[in-house]
Amino acid sequence: MISAMEIVKRGYSMFTRVFPRCSMISQAIAFNFFLAFFPALLIAVALAGTRIGGKASLLEIVQDLTEFLPPGSRGLVSEFLVSHGPEAWKVALLGWSGTLLAGSQVMKLVMEGIHIIYGDEEKPGFLHRQLRGLLLLLITFAPLLSAAVLGILGKPLRHWIAHAVGKHSILQGWWSIFFPVAAMVLAMLSLTVIYRVARPKEGSLRNVLPGAAVATLLWWVADVGFGAYVRRVPYSVVYGGLAAVIGLIIWMELSAVIIFLGAAWNAESAEIRKFELSHA
Repeated sequence: MISAMEIVKRGYSMFTRVFPRCSMISQAIAFNFFLAFFPALLIAVALAGTRIGGKASLLEIVQDLTEFLPPGSRGLVSEFLVSHGPEAWKVALLGWSGTLLAGSQVMKLVMEGIHIIYGDEEKPGFLHRQLRGLLLLLITFAPLLSAAVLGILGKPLRHWIAHAVGKHSILQGWWSIFFPVAAMVLAMLSLTVIYRVARPKEGSLRNVLPGAAVATLLWWVADVGFGAYVRRVPYSVVYGGLAAVIGLIIWMELSAVIIFLGAAWNAESAEIRKFELSHA
C-alpha cells in the first residue's frame, strides 16, 4: 500500500517530468488536435445525411457542436448541413483524409512526448513513427471520439433516448450514470493502448494501466473544473466570437498535458521497479 507521502513525492516527480519539457509539445498537440476536429466534424455531417443519421438525430447534434467553431467555419458547416444528400460520401472522404493527416501528427507528437518523459535515448525511426502514429489513430479514434461525444453531448443523447424508449424514471436515472461511466471507461482503454503502443520497449499492459487510470481521473476533474470556470468567466467580452474556439483549444491542451501526466506516473513506477530489481 502506497502511503500519502509517497503519493505526494511521486506526484511531484510526475509533474517535473512533464514541465517544462513537454510544454511546447502540448501546445503543438492542441493545434493539430484542433485541425483534426473540423475534418472529423465533416464526417459527422456526411453521416447526418444518411438514413441512420436521420433516425439518430445526428443532424441536431452536429448543429450543437458548431457553436465551438469560428464564424467562418460555422457557416461552411451550415452550408454542408443544408446541402447534404447524394454528395455526402465526398464530404466524408474529405473529412476522413483531413482527420488522418492531422490526427496522425497528434499521435506522433504524443509519442515524442512520452519518449521524452521516459528519457528514452533510442527512439524509433521516421517511418516507424509514421506507422505507429497512424496505427494509434486508427485504433483509438472511435473510442476517443465516443468518449468525447458522451462527455460533451451526454445531455442531448439522454433526451433522445428518453424520447425513443419513453420517459421512465428508472431508465432516466440509469442513463445519467451510464454516460459518464462509459466515457471514462472508453478514455481509459484508449489511454492504455496509447501508452502501450507509443513505446516499443513497453512489455506489459499491466505496467501502463495505473497511468491510464490516473490520467482518466485527472481528465474528469479537469473537464468538470474547466467547464465550471468557463461558464463563470465572461470570455466573450474580451474575445467575442472566438471565445468558444479559444476555450476549446485550451481544453485540448489540458487533455494533452493530462495524457503526459499519466505517462509520467507510469515512468515513475518503472523507475521504482528498476530500482527495486537492482537492489533485490
